[in-house]
Amino acid sequence: MDSGLCSRCGGNLTSNGVCTVCGQDSHNPGASAQMGGGQGMHPGQGQAANKRAILFNRLTNQRFSLVQSVSKIGRDQTNHIPLTNDHYISRNHAWVLQMQGGYWIEDLGSTNGTMLNGELLRERQQINAGDLLTLGKTELVFLME
Repeated sequence: MDSGLCSRCGGNLTSNGVCTVCGQDSHNPGASAQMGGGQGMHPGQGQAANKRAILFNRLTNQRFSLVQSVSKIGRDQTNHIPLTNDHYISRNHAWVLQMQGGYWIEDLGSTNGTMLNGELLRERQQINAGDLLTLGKTELVFLME
């Protein structure tokens, strides 16, 4: 592969072929250098309690730690993760829930919807390291570090 971009999340690759965003090794796509898993992971697998959950904004390189059991995302400044510059995002767009040993994404009835790995979210779904969340024009990668 070695195109300079990760085939999984679109992040930049190091000279060793490891993604700087999701940790996938381009020479061994079934493994992940930093996440302890990668493609083919089962829900909740590799999400050890000592790892920190983060949403990474691919456009701005901002990292949002998911430290609450409920992290609300939206255009309003009062959200845990305020995305104020994207007018396609609702004031209270979605939230990430930490429960049952994993992390889940749920749309809050937003106008433009929430996508998980390119699929429109119709109900709460579990998310795993490397998953791509799209809210409006904003792309967030879910990471475990």
